[in-house]
Amino acid sequence: MLLEREELLGYLADRLVDAASGRGSLVLVAGEAGAGKTSLVRAFVDALDDSPLVLLGACDPLTTPRPLSPVRDFSQQLPGLDLERDPIDVFADILERVRHTIRPVVMVVEDIHWADAATLDFLRYMGRRIGDSKGVLVCTYRDDEVVGTHPARQVLGQLAPLSSTHRLHVPALSIDAVAQLARDTSVDPEELMRLTDGNAFFVTEVLASGGELPATVQEAVLARVSQLGERSRRVVEGVSVAPRSLEIAHALAIADASPDDVDAALSAGVLVGDGHALRFRHELARAAVEDALPPARSLGLHLRMLEILEHDAERDLARIAHHAIRAGRSDLIVEHAPAAGDEAAAKGARYEAVKFYRAALRYPEALGPERTARLHLKLGMELRALDRPGDSEVEVRQAIAGFRRLELVEELANALGQLQASLWNLRRFEEGWAAMNEALQLLESLGVTETLGYTLYRVAHHHMLSRHAAPAFEYVEKARRIGEQLGSRTIAWVSLMMEGTTHIVVGDADRGVELLRRAVAEADRMDNRGFVSAGLGMLGSGGGEARRYEVAIEALQRGIDVALAIDEDYTVAYNRSWLARIAFEQGRWDDAVRYAELVERTTLQREGIAYITAMSALGRVRVRRGDPGAVDLLEEMTALSKSHEVQHGWNAVCGLAEHHWLADRPEAAIGDLEFTYRRALDTDSQWARGEVGFWMWRLGRIQEPPDGAAEPFALQMSGDWEGSAAAWREIGCPYEVATALADGPPEAKLEALDILDRLGARPLGDRIRNELRSQGVDHLPPRPSDRTLANPAGLTDRQLEVLRLIAEGLGNDEIASMLYISKKTVEHHVSAIYTKLGVATRVEAARAAARIGVGNRGVTAPG
Repeated sequence: MLLEREELLGYLADRLVDAASGRGSLVLVAGEAGAGKTSLVRAFVDALDDSPLVLLGACDPLTTPRPLSPVRDFSQQLPGLDLERDPIDVFADILERVRHTIRPVVMVVEDIHWADAATLDFLRYMGRRIGDSKGVLVCTYRDDEVVGTHPARQVLGQLAPLSSTHRLHVPALSIDAVAQLARDTSVDPEELMRLTDGNAFFVTEVLASGGELPATVQEAVLARVSQLGERSRRVVEGVSVAPRSLEIAHALAIADASPDDVDAALSAGVLVGDGHALRFRHELARAAVEDALPPARSLGLHLRMLEILEHDAERDLARIAHHAIRAGRSDLIVEHAPAAGDEAAAKGARYEAVKFYRAALRYPEALGPERTARLHLKLGMELRALDRPGDSEVEVRQAIAGFRRLELVEELANALGQLQASLWNLRRFEEGWAAMNEALQLLESLGVTETLGYTLYRVAHHHMLSRHAAPAFEYVEKARRIGEQLGSRTIAWVSLMMEGTTHIVVGDADRGVELLRRAVAEADRMDNRGFVSAGLGMLGSGGGEARRYEVAIEALQRGIDVALAIDEDYTVAYNRSWLARIAFEQGRWDDAVRYAELVERTTLQREGIAYITAMSALGRVRVRRGDPGAVDLLEEMTALSKSHEVQHGWNAVCGLAEHHWLADRPEAAIGDLEFTYRRALDTDSQWARGEVGFWMWRLGRIQEPPDGAAEPFALQMSGDWEGSAAAWREIGCPYEVATALADGPPEAKLEALDILDRLGARPLGDRIRNELRSQGVDHLPPRPSDRTLANPAGLTDRQLEVLRLIAEGLGNDEIASMLYISKKTVEHHVSAIYTKLGVATRVEAARAAARIGVGNRGVTAPG
């Protein structure tokens, strides 16, 4: 009997109605173990007619889950779904079917708290895109388990803000529901409620055990099983060692039983049929039976399952490895776990790969020294990909020691390169360089190899990250020559990409843009989405640092689209963080705040460069607006960034310097600023030298610009405020235009004040007003009010201009011509306007413009 779930069932039914009209949704059904999530979803599915297509899948509570378990389940109901392709291609295939179907589709994925990494990738992919489909993706999970660093938590955090995502919570039963269930028994409802806390599974299991009130649910489950005959109990025990379900044929074999024995277990309600398989009604019941098995009986069942599965045509490696691990047989574990780990890694299920590799590495004697070293290296690489560089270092060092003993030179060099990557993530740069240098020496002794070419590229990459031009160009040229000798398209591409990146940040920026555009075009021709994403990321972040904003924004926005398509979440966060920084520098502060807050909501990595970049931009907006919370945030980012490269930290440091200068306490900024200035002088970055040097000059620590400082900063430090203002106008940084004008005579200061008032930059505006008053200037423009500064719908000034022209009926080409901006920039503004207004067409945007008071004469104050 399903009680107190009518509202939840109605909500699911409404989502199916929406899906039938092309408005799909992701429904997250949460609750504690035994709350009735599965019962709710199965009641919903069972009540459906033949109109929708229903796909049922579940995640496995195996020792290590098999990759893409629910997608494998779906494939049995989706003819022609090829699971041997790249996972992203499989996901895209499923999405296309759900988008271009006549009948709506209900997809159920149960128990995502057990999901492997590849399944979480599937949920992330589908959840982001399901809104414009005819699908309802229903996922159940235990919300009390998805906490802390649980892998599913980040995915749910990314999907929860989407308008197509819905959350349902399955609550405990009320005392009235418990009393209704117990009305035909001798059980006291209040005592049953006290014992079970209204947990639906616990309530029904206690009642099914015969009306007694056992001390534990396990006792209730076992009391129910004890009512079966011996051979039916053997069937139940066999199913208990196979998490989720067991094929009926396998259950008969493992229990040496007959179909009648299976039917008896089904009739008693201990097991339920699921197509051609058997399962428990709840995982808690399965675990209760398995945990009660005597050790010898448990070992025998797992060994028998291994015999059965090894002869299966499908040979499910994850299931085989699970039973080998549960049997505790080292010979079987080292035989099956590494292969299962390789399969998981190939499908992107990194957490599962780690578990399989660790299981095998418990038995180094059975593995042998070479397999042990190779598994340590594989484990280390997976751990680094999971952003666990400390654990990665431990495993890679084990591999290095093994390869040294075995005198395997190329393997040793490769492992040293992997160690360097982990050490860089740990910000232990000197140790990393030592490892990389040894790797190069070993590889050079072997002659020309692709491994050598890729290692040279990585050396160039890390010199670029240190902003050292000469060695970066030297090593990228060495890598390029090896790529030519080998005819390696991969080495040729990474060399081209790195040459362009080095130019854009420490060389000829225009040359860098040209080379990176060429690299992206070549990656498109190669149909290599990973390369496309990397090239766009370099063009976007490098272009942002070089203040080539139009190029950077276009690359970053396309890069986000590509990264979303292949679920590179780190790349999405990093690109958004640079959009936040660029919007800050362009004076689009509302946009900067939105981008920064989006990064903060969607990443759990609170020490990475995406987070530091976004939060530094947010902190600097607060400084320039005079908003609270700026100092604490920038001090936190400054502390975090000290162990990163200088380009990741100078923005926060300069923000603190600006805050303390505006507050007339420059001495508070000196320590961090001088430390960062010394680091900036050790680079070839003109923008690092320029901006950090500018604040050293502004605070009186230097008297002239440092060599190699970016021109706009150098001009102002040299006393040419007019030249500096003109340079900043050309680049498109209005606040910096105002800071340059502020060093001029009163008429220039008044022009600066006009810019600052339009930006909402009150602290510097107040400082200039005080300076003008002290110079005897009367009749200053009034300080703008909050009402004046608040644009309708959160639109920026430029977006309001574009919206006004849309309302007048102008097309993108006409708007671009009128505002002297590119058509691509207009398209970006139009897209942002649609998002903020919640509209999809120009007609709807024009109606919204009229509604919020944006007309031919600009913006009218609301009501």
